[in-house]
Amino acid sequence: MRVKYTDVDYRVFSDAARFVTLGESPYKRPTYRYTPLLAYLLTPNIYIHKSFGKIVFALADIVVGVLIHKILCLRGLEKQKAVNHSALWLLNPVVANISTRGNAESLLGAMVLLTLYWILVKKLSLASILYGFSVHFKIYPIIYALPLLILLDDEDYKGLRRKGKEREYDINSWRYWYCKILRFVTPMRIRFALLSGGVFFLLNGMMYYTYRQEFIDETYLHHLTRKDPRHNFSIWFYYIYLTFNISKGSLLGLLPFLPQVGVVSLLGIVFGKDIFFACFIQTFAFVMYNKVCTSQYFMWYICLFPLVVQSTKINLKYKGLLMFIAWLGGQAIWLYQAYQVEFLGENTFLRIWIASIMFFLVNLWILTEFVRHHDYDRCFELGKIKRVSEDANRVVPKDD
Repeated sequence: MRVKYTDVDYRVFSDAARFVTLGESPYKRPTYRYTPLLAYLLTPNIYIHKSFGKIVFALADIVVGVLIHKILCLRGLEKQKAVNHSALWLLNPVVANISTRGNAESLLGAMVLLTLYWILVKKLSLASILYGFSVHFKIYPIIYALPLLILLDDEDYKGLRRKGKEREYDINSWRYWYCKILRFVTPMRIRFALLSGGVFFLLNGMMYYTYRQEFIDETYLHHLTRKDPRHNFSIWFYYIYLTFNISKGSLLGLLPFLPQVGVVSLLGIVFGKDIFFACFIQTFAFVMYNKVCTSQYFMWYICLFPLVVQSTKINLKYKGLLMFIAWLGGQAIWLYQAYQVEFLGENTFLRIWIASIMFFLVNLWILTEFVRHHDYDRCFELGKIKRVSEDANRVVPKDD
């Protein structure tokens, strides 16, 4: 076919795996910007069959679907409704296409969902270890650290009633905020931070010991100062394209992070106790504001979407359908312009940028609607899981 089905990233993964089988660095493959663990995972591409990785990614899709169902059932949703919601992922053609083309995003989706599931059933040590591993595997789940720490509250999550000393002081007093911060630093939060951070730094230390500075440069520093002039959905693409040869590359590479970090952090703080919505809306904003945005990035929040459908007040049959059509339409307009430049050789870069702005505005509208019409509800109350259903005030035991 003129447009190849297998994604170029999959060829990059396979080439990196080939270098690993030869005892060499996966970073000998240009544009490999991932942890070496992914290259090791895909060495069967060389030894067994070239499509081994695609099978792994498709199996990860199924794992995500199972986890969505389990989480929704734990939160009190009827089994049939949980099945219907998980079908939003499992029967999604976008998901199937991206995984079978050879993108590894479903692996991260499975790690994130399993971390949240273990948090829900209070297997904190397992959740902490897997969270540290997932952040090493790809850095973007670091955005969930803030809502996860906010969730791990002694009163709501653990069920311990405590009267904070800050209530004795005026809210404008420094003593009030000192006591509030002091109360935030709990043994459970320290344990989560030490375990997840320990796993992250241990894995990074092992990779650095093996691959030295090229591991740091390619896996982390590249993304901080990255200036990618290739066309993508991001509103920053055209600016980066026009300023690519300017010497102040590091400053230009860091500039797009400012609004992204601000919006994502604020959403994590506001919705931290409602952890599933917090992760979904943070990821949506992160992808929307990112300086590089391609179709596989949408997988990051699509896997979380079924977990928040039940808690939105948006009329999904009408307004929800309109939002979905606008989201698809924005992509279609952009893809048509991208096809012209990539396959017909026409200079449509300005029109691609205009299409990127249109798509950004559509995403901004969707983000605003989800925030405005979300039925905010804490995930835990006095140590027990709260139902996400019509009877929102009923509490169900963990074993249910």
